[in-house]
Amino acid sequence: MESKQTGSSLQQVLTDSIQNMANLSLGTMKPLMDGMMNNLLSINKSVQEGGIPLMKIPQIKIKTDNCCVPENTCPPHCLTSIQRCAMQGERIVVPFYVKNTCSQAKTYRIGVRELKNEDGQLAPAQPQLNKQSVTLEPGRSERVLMTIDLEKFTTGSVYTTEIVLREREINQNICFTLTIADCNATVAAPQDEQKYRLRWQSWQSHYYCEPPKNRLQTGPLTHQ
Repeated sequence: MESKQTGSSLQQVLTDSIQNMANLSLGTMKPLMDGMMNNLLSINKSVQEGGIPLMKIPQIKIKTDNCCVPENTCPPHCLTSIQRCAMQGERIVVPFYVKNTCSQAKTYRIGVRELKNEDGQLAPAQPQLNKQSVTLEPGRSERVLMTIDLEKFTTGSVYTTEIVLREREINQNICFTLTIADCNATVAAPQDEQKYRLRWQSWQSHYYCEPPKNRLQTGPLTHQ
């Protein structure tokens, strides 16, 4: 009975000591902690051979700093996506912003991959960027323009590419999709000219035709 009480007291003392040390800066005391844990294992083995119950060695979780990006983690393939629908024959301008969300100035190189259709074939014309790099202070952003001439594109085709942003070693992409179609095209339908009363258009007139009769403003008749 006495050996069990001794083992329990020894376990409590060691547990309290370990917990007090854990409350200190574990980053600077890691070598000391490793040596202490090895000593505890030896003591535990000796206690077992002497008939005293085993001690439960507490497990200490060391908190790490999450400010740095993990070495084995990469950014998502698409930082953001741009989808554009345009008509064959247009020359489109696609604007986007590059923003520095870090706490120090950054320089980002900007490029664009080949524009290809769903079958992997090159587009009739390739996109062009108006800037190849931007240098930004913390919290600042800058606009970049990408232009594409769609004169030789075919209606109904879909093309994709990636705008690449790179600071040093890692490519970070803006995924771009281009659909060639009559997207919300404005339609103008001329009315029948016979519905209007035509009149001579003199240099004094600002109108091509008479307004409808029900819109004419009438005033009181005057006699001379």
